[in-house]
Amino acid sequence: MTITVYNISGSPMGWRVLLGLAFKGLDYGVVYLSGSDKEHKQDPFLQMNPHGKVPVLEHGGIYRRESLSILGWLDEQYPTRPLFGQTPAKISATWIRAARYSDYLLKATSQVVFPVFNGSDGAPKAPGGNEPAIEPASSLLKTELSELEQSLSESAFLCGGAPSAADAVAFPEIGRVMRAIETKPASMSGLGFGDFDLDFPKIARWRDRIMAMPGYSKTVPPHWTE
Repeated sequence: MTITVYNISGSPMGWRVLLGLAFKGLDYGVVYLSGSDKEHKQDPFLQMNPHGKVPVLEHGGIYRRESLSILGWLDEQYPTRPLFGQTPAKISATWIRAARYSDYLLKATSQVVFPVFNGSDGAPKAPGGNEPAIEPASSLLKTELSELEQSLSESAFLCGGAPSAADAVAFPEIGRVMRAIETKPASMSGLGFGDFDLDFPKIARWRDRIMAMPGYSKTVPPHWTE
């Protein structure tokens, strides 16, 4: 049966699922919705997910929602190359890390990159026009990145020698940071992210390993390559 993912270009939650599929070497199709036209808040998408959120994975006429749940379902349906490991200890450890990155790293990244993307380069547009509010946000992001750096001290990936659900969840956040550095270098440099690869060398090597994996290019947000 064909796997189809309904997504919005640039959604970190949708990107997680695409990475999980790539890590498993599975074939899939993607239907990209227009976020600016709010297609995810209209029918027919609302019939797939009444909450109007991406991603949604369709398989055999059944729609599955919520990125972590979808990653778990992939392991149940396609146990080869498990995303959550095979032993109780590994499964537990992977879920703990995936949940942490899904909450803390996601929020920390969003609080920095959204103002940077929305402002002019060198002048991030913080919520309510309160530019100084981005300073504590950038400090929080550096704390989360330092934790990620430490987690990569003993293995090539976050939970061992093979990519896991934790990597699928964490990578889009690094992707968003790198996109901000690429498109708004003055803003990111002013916030202390100008020497990312020097400050976080283990993350940089991990990032490059994932980017070199088969199937990675298909996961990249399309509007980033246009």
